[in-house]
Amino acid sequence: MIKNIYVIAEQRKGSLRDITWEAVAAGKKLATDLGAELTCVLLCGKGGLIAEQLAVEVPKVLLVENPVFESTNSEAVISTLKELIKPQGSYLVVMGASNSTLDFAPGLSVALDAALATDCFSLEVKDGRLLASRQIYSYKINSVVSFKNSDRVVLTLRAGSFQFSPAGEAKGTITNEPCPIDESKLRKRFIKYVEAEKGDVDVASADIIVSIGRGIGDEPDLEMFQSLADTMGGVLACSRPIVDKNLLPKYHQVGTSGIEVKPKVYLALGISGAFQHLGGIKGSPLLIAVNKDARAPIFRVANYGIVGDLNEVVPALEEKIKSLKG
Repeated sequence: MIKNIYVIAEQRKGSLRDITWEAVAAGKKLATDLGAELTCVLLCGKGGLIAEQLAVEVPKVLLVENPVFESTNSEAVISTLKELIKPQGSYLVVMGASNSTLDFAPGLSVALDAALATDCFSLEVKDGRLLASRQIYSYKINSVVSFKNSDRVVLTLRAGSFQFSPAGEAKGTITNEPCPIDESKLRKRFIKYVEAEKGDVDVASADIIVSIGRGIGDEPDLEMFQSLADTMGGVLACSRPIVDKNLLPKYHQVGTSGIEVKPKVYLALGISGAFQHLGGIKGSPLLIAVNKDARAPIFRVANYGIVGDLNEVVPALEEKIKSLKG
């Protein structure tokens, strides 16, 4: 029986990543369902203020401060978490699925002698057993997995799958733990951050996204789609074929090979709904699809759908929005 749940906080340059709060939400639910104690572990250079943010939402925070944690060093993270967690005997370790955790989660599961399930989009406890839902075969099949060794488990969670609602009532304790590693013996060294290409729009943080796909045709009127996005107060994004045709830059691409987004409204125009694209919009609560093919896979997951010609639907939709705005 799992008695301890550890949420691994992820920070970058002194700020918590949003995925940490989703991991906290999942950890809270699991702690309730399993009757386990919830603890958040924060590894960082200087983390007093961040630890205080976490303590408002979780009952206990373990803080380990060391300059090596100013960047993500998987070797240092694994060694530290092993010293903190493994002596507890039974544990569930929860963290967001990100580039950083992709680097250390598998190694951590080996160090902890724990089972591992990555990129989970749903978790539940049934008859006292933990079940995790994840997608396999390139997002084509949903699978529900259980764990042969149910006393030691490491989970990574897909961004946008777990909704966090601030409670602000935990008044948790913050415990400073000594760093157990000798930095001089680490084989990995952080060199520098290389920032991704930045463009004229920030698709990842947009609340409203108008996204275009292969169905817009070979000679599309991009101004028409941009005008709709502007009218809706959103940004213009796309699926991979649009980038491959050099119609929009890479930083507009949504999907598993592009940017994962979770806007309040996602309007998909001429997008068939391939699993690579749908994997990038899991967090959107309102998905609207327009496609001339009534059998397009995207209609299976859309909240609302329109079967029709984009050249007719888009101008009519923009005109209606303008009239509603007065």
